[in-house]
Amino acid sequence: MNKKKSLIGAITIVALMLISSISYLLLSDRDSYKYYTGLGSGLAVSDDDQRIAFSYFNNGSSAIFTARQDGSDVKRISNPNEVYHTNPKFSPDSSRILYLSRNKDRVQSLYTAHVDGTNPKKLSDGAQHVSEAVFSDDNETIFFSSTPAEELHKSEGESQEGYDLFSVKIDGTSMQQLTDRDFNTMESLVYAAEKKKIIFKDFEDLNAFDLEDQRVYAADFNGKLPNDIFYLTLSPEKNAVAFTTIAEESKDTSLFEYDLFFKDLQTGDTERLTNMNSSVVSPVFFNQKNEILFLEYFNWPKEPEKYKLRTVSLETQKVKEVKLEMPELETSNFAVKAVDYTVNSWTVGMLYTVLLMLVTVYVFPGKVFLPSIISLSIGMLTIAASFVVAAMYDPWAGIGVGMLATGILVCTIIVFLFALALKFFRKGVRK
Repeated sequence: MNKKKSLIGAITIVALMLISSISYLLLSDRDSYKYYTGLGSGLAVSDDDQRIAFSYFNNGSSAIFTARQDGSDVKRISNPNEVYHTNPKFSPDSSRILYLSRNKDRVQSLYTAHVDGTNPKKLSDGAQHVSEAVFSDDNETIFFSSTPAEELHKSEGESQEGYDLFSVKIDGTSMQQLTDRDFNTMESLVYAAEKKKIIFKDFEDLNAFDLEDQRVYAADFNGKLPNDIFYLTLSPEKNAVAFTTIAEESKDTSLFEYDLFFKDLQTGDTERLTNMNSSVVSPVFFNQKNEILFLEYFNWPKEPEKYKLRTVSLETQKVKEVKLEMPELETSNFAVKAVDYTVNSWTVGMLYTVLLMLVTVYVFPGKVFLPSIISLSIGMLTIAASFVVAAMYDPWAGIGVGMLATGILVCTIIVFLFALALKFFRKGVRK
């Protein structure tokens, strides 16, 4: 009798722990950047090369900072509150800065401020999701790509609208929609001052929007660029573009690597600048010297994305790391962080398996496989549900449900083997 009471008590405790763990996973913020400290995405260089701008995470709070080009004299210039500030850009006269603010729903809003961070102003409303933005050469206008925020979390089949190009004055007035084409993406936004056009990438297509003729056409770069380019950036002073693309030696491997390339627009010549065996992102030209500042995504493709700040010489292809002299940052709550790292899908799987094992021991010997059969039924129903969710709602959500079904089936196999061993053990004891 005491053994049965102890077993019931153990089943109750494990069941409560399982319910608590599942509830915690469903209700808590599982953002991979919640406790991350390190560089975020996006870089900028001031017109005189004296300052660089970047985003930096501190326990999940991403703010905009500036520093000297050697990484010294770091200054924080934005103060996010439960949002991420990323992708800074200097105005041509370096008196102002813009950045994007991303909320928990991953909707990004456009902000501008003085270069010291004072007088921050929101330029876009909550109904817009801004993907990228650039200053015009007169320091008065900002061009940005945007899609309705409500479209952001829709699946490809549900989405009705895409990205278009907008302009707005730095005081938030005179907002205009410049295109009505619903592009799939609008990436690598570049303002070409001499030709009065905005260059952008839509998947493999490089397009240009003529600000005078108000039309979109294929961008010309004195010869075709690779189809799979990313992070295109322009240097009018050098009459050149830089971009990242898949390294040739990684094209036949399971994990692509992305390196930095430079193209002289006068000669049409292209040369490779890096060989990082990782992923190069966010390149930006210095204006006064022959170098490019960039981020190396050195734990590619894991999350949170971990970056190193580097420069590469256009003359020697020598790569150097820029060490940022970051000010003292706040530490995280150790207890809460420990719970977050302890309670995860592995914890739930282990508790579910232990619970089924305890129930297997508790049930009558003739029904030792009953918990395994019930778990198998749950797993099969979950597999069926994954197909329904994928077909009727969201393919990615369907994949998530399918992964849950896989976990249940793995636990079921372990419990079945346990039940089989238990059955043979009891037979041996009776003999």
